[in-house]
Amino acid sequence: MRKTALLSVLLVLLLAGTSWAVDFDELFGGDLLVELEVDEGALAPEEALLVQDRLDLGGSYNFSLRASRTFRGDAEPEDRFRASLDSQLYLDARPDPNFRAFGKVGLGYDASGGEDAFKSKLLELFADFNYDNKVFFRAGKQNVKWGVGYFFSPADIINIGRIDPLDPEAEREGPVTLKVHYPKGSSNFYLYSLFDGVKELKEIALAPKLEFVVGKTEFGLGGFYRQDEPPRLMATVSSSFGEVGFFGEAVLSFGTERGFLEPRGPVYEVVERDGVFLQATAGGMYRFKDDTGRFDLAATVQYYFNGEGYRDQEGIKKVRLALLNQQLPPVVNPLKLGSVALVGSGRHYAAGALNWNRILGSKLSASLLLTANLSDQSGLIQGTLRLPAVGKITPSIGVGTNFGAPGSEFGAAGRTSQVFAAVTIGGSF
Repeated sequence: MRKTALLSVLLVLLLAGTSWAVDFDELFGGDLLVELEVDEGALAPEEALLVQDRLDLGGSYNFSLRASRTFRGDAEPEDRFRASLDSQLYLDARPDPNFRAFGKVGLGYDASGGEDAFKSKLLELFADFNYDNKVFFRAGKQNVKWGVGYFFSPADIINIGRIDPLDPEAEREGPVTLKVHYPKGSSNFYLYSLFDGVKELKEIALAPKLEFVVGKTEFGLGGFYRQDEPPRLMATVSSSFGEVGFFGEAVLSFGTERGFLEPRGPVYEVVERDGVFLQATAGGMYRFKDDTGRFDLAATVQYYFNGEGYRDQEGIKKVRLALLNQQLPPVVNPLKLGSVALVGSGRHYAAGALNWNRILGSKLSASLLLTANLSDQSGLIQGTLRLPAVGKITPSIGVGTNFGAPGSEFGAAGRTSQVFAAVTIGGSF
């Protein structure tokens, strides 16, 4: 709007300065230019958009009923019913164009009862402010997305917890952070100071990051440093070619906190390893929609290389089986097993999702999800059919199964299959 006004004024000045200048008051009967009373105390229009006279309160809710039957080998099928309620509440206050306060909590209740039936979690609580409208600050608990990966994101080294490949879009808990943001043209400079678990000044973690754009491609470079932890360097890239989007990440870790199984005759020993470890991932997204609306398809695929995984999966399989059967693992120093990663122990992973919205123009939608550990040839497959919604009520049915040898990451307990039916009632307020 500001650009439009400036162009209009410039046009009037140019016309007024020509030899054929027009008397606009005479042309339009003297009603074109009207004096307006200006409230000197009023905010500029662009500032008024950033100010609220009251607190903005809102949230979302999701009530879910789910019945399932699970089949495990020759055992009797296991039936389960679960009723749960999940909600999020947020508060947004913007009393000044240069200040904002925001808070969000997550609440959950499992009607089946138990000690952990009710859960609450502080998801975000932060304040935004700036210096001279050039350097921007966000202080508090906040979600920070570093990586560009969908199912796997080794570059996402700040958030608490890993992405769940079975629910990659689930909101995760962020850390307590001071973020400093300096935008310069199409580039962005960030500095994160992380305070979770900090008891002394020297324990504060620092994570700088740079984002810049070249053509249609965005690049990111960053690092992570905390005393007594392996320092890391990361790089990300995201771009598109026609209707296909591409993304990639790479992380170099100078050391690791993991323990590794080394063979010692018929048993294993948990040892530490030094050196540089690489984690990298690449993937793409594609959506196809025809003119008739019968085929609205979206696909996402991703490959992940884990340099901290095992080339030989036999040792970790034996440990998993022993722990699953409540036996003593074949390890000479079992007290160090806590440093051994039972999840994410492979070197090569792949995941993919296919969604078909409004199948053949109907009100049915379907999705298929695959997650696989290529190193031990195990994985999970889940298919869901979403039935026509009735108002805010959305029913669905589905089936899922795993594959892999006993002791593998996804097939540790043997072949398991499940069918389910669910009804969710959800909305926002």
